[in-house]
Amino acid sequence: MSTDKSIPSKAKVVLEYELSTQSIPMIWEAIATAPGLASWFADDVQLKGKNYQFQWGKHESREAELVNCRQNTYVRFHWLDEEPGTFFEIRILKNDLTSNYALEITDFADPDDEEDVRNLWDTSMDALHRCGL
Repeated sequence: MSTDKSIPSKAKVVLEYELSTQSIPMIWEAIATAPGLASWFADDVQLKGKNYQFQWGKHESREAELVNCRQNTYVRFHWLDEEPGTFFEIRILKNDLTSNYALEITDFADPDDEEDVRNLWDTSMDALHRCGL
């Protein structure tokens, strides 16, 4: 039996988090810039061309390539140490009825790790909310 390497073996996880701000520039800054991501997603983020170096604590770091983005709409990254076809995406949504904004997170996880991925994003979103978003 052959396996197509372009189809990820990981499960897609999609989460949505409401935001308290009405400011698209503030949301975009938080999700699409190294300083913004360092304020809630990682302890430090350095931009190297199209790649972002994420640092947690003194010893844990990962590098991701920015594979796609649309200003004020979404960013999509691929972890360089993950299988092809996987990514994490942060998309800005607007509820037309309430004019409130939310972030839709798409990520991939091994089937046994889906709950851990959800918990990691919950923790990250708590940090983002503490930043005023």
